[in-house]
Amino acid sequence: MLSTIRHKDGVAILKVFTREQGIIGCLVREGTKGARRSRNLHAPLSMLHLLRLRIIKGDLYRFDRAERPLPQQRTLLEVPRSAVAMFLAEVVLRTVEQDAPHPALFDALWRTAELLEKESAYSRLHLCFLVEAVWAQGLRPNAPLVPPPGMGRFNLARAEWESGPSIGDDFLSASDATTFLRIQGTEIDKIRVQPIPSDVRNRLVLQHVHYLQLHLSSPKAMRSWDVLRAVLAD
Repeated sequence: MLSTIRHKDGVAILKVFTREQGIIGCLVREGTKGARRSRNLHAPLSMLHLLRLRIIKGDLYRFDRAERPLPQQRTLLEVPRSAVAMFLAEVVLRTVEQDAPHPALFDALWRTAELLEKESAYSRLHLCFLVEAVWAQGLRPNAPLVPPPGMGRFNLARAEWESGPSIGDDFLSASDATTFLRIQGTEIDKIRVQPIPSDVRNRLVLQHVHYLQLHLSSPKAMRSWDVLRAVLAD
């Protein structure tokens, strides 16, 4: 689950990231009382099995029932975990175009959601996912770690070193680019134990989001970023 758009009379459209269809819209009638509400199936990054998913019109789907393979109680109830979940859901929703499946990216997000619920240390999981997302989408830069002579900035849109000042979000300084390039392809467990200061982690997160959006869609601001940065402040 990525987001919910609510309408009158208890009807909503869920934006759901599926392995087979990619991002789709699902029409649902929301429960307002009792067990359906308490389960909060429509929270961002909810992991769901959608039973009898079927298309009803255009790119709009319907399903008979949704089941949780994992309770996700900690993700729902603990504010920092919920903030990570909201950010990850927004990144996918605002980065991936809704016209094709992305199975490797889906698998990476599913694994991240499981870790977010189960692991005690979760403050770097959003960075771990973004690094894996670059690899999953086949976007790992083929560039040297340090700039060649005469090259002073790294162009994120072209994924290569070039000359000129590092002005604007599309360009990284030599030091930032070296850090960005060094972390590519790093396994999740290694990222989680590396001594990465919070300011460096935050820069890496935004750089990865911008890099993915430059190559998959178009740059968009992450509305949930300020909340996540605040709740994970070291």
